[in-house]
Amino acid sequence: TLRPSAPKALSLSAPKAVRTGSATSLKMGLFDAIKNLAMPTEVAGLATDAPEVPEGVGASTWAVGVYEVPDPRHKMEDAWFADEYDYGIFDGVTGAKKAETGDIYSFQLAGNTYANMQKQRKNGIDVDPRNALDAADVTLNDVNTVGASTAIVVTVDQTSEPGFTILKGANIGDSGISVFRRSPEGALECVYKTIPQMHYFNCPFQLGGASPDSADQATRIRCPLLPGDVAMIASDGVYDNVFESQIIDLLEQTWGQDPNYQAQAIVAYARQQQEDPNAVIPYGIEAQENGESWTGGKLDDTVALILQFN
Repeated sequence: TLRPSAPKALSLSAPKAVRTGSATSLKMGLFDAIKNLAMPTEVAGLATDAPEVPEGVGASTWAVGVYEVPDPRHKMEDAWFADEYDYGIFDGVTGAKKAETGDIYSFQLAGNTYANMQKQRKNGIDVDPRNALDAADVTLNDVNTVGASTAIVVTVDQTSEPGFTILKGANIGDSGISVFRRSPEGALECVYKTIPQMHYFNCPFQLGGASPDSADQATRIRCPLLPGDVAMIASDGVYDNVFESQIIDLLEQTWGQDPNYQAQAIVAYARQQQEDPNAVIPYGIEAQENGESWTGGKLDDTVALILQFN
């Protein structure tokens, strides 16, 4: 039986902070994952049930860190943004048609979604990531933008449910979010995670003018947060190459460190796996389950956002 290896102790240099206070870091990158355009399906992805928490004990502050590495074979196509409350990752689909000039679709979808969330906040209404994502997708389709992208968008909500801090959002495709929390016995556990939305193996749901998918099909994200929780939002460059148990090991090894450092540790280990011809990875096991031959890591653009709640 093939088993994932535990990560070795890491020696990493601490990266510079991505944001300080309310400053915005808005980054658009370029991605790798050769995938076919999505086909219609009745199957949508889900998320695990988030455990309820007592009123009035929710997290009150948090810090964010981010780290990314491109596929060395081409420019980065993963896009992301990280603001004081709002976060998103957009995984551009390399197999989709692209415009000859201007930003690729994942860049544009990220920028428009972020702008829509800021507009909601400025207008004094509850931020709805799925509505913001849907409006961005519609806008780009109306001007015949070409390309495709998966998307995960979340906001930290401290107002719509008084007494609680809620991570709310939407996910379409095979990026995702995982929330880690210590048990009463002190063990670090994954208490909430999204499940990839796939039409079939290696073909995730995605947005774009040529795709039949829409933001209406996105999984709704809702997870009440406690002090000490750590949330990881990541592209499939992480999830395809690193098992949940390994992510927990990496978080344990870097516990108490800056969130940028934790994000770097996870992305660095994902890249190590990607370049290992003998690595046992989640994508490889899934490929074999679908009758396809696969050995070693899966090289890809990779980005992870870490949110530490206090």
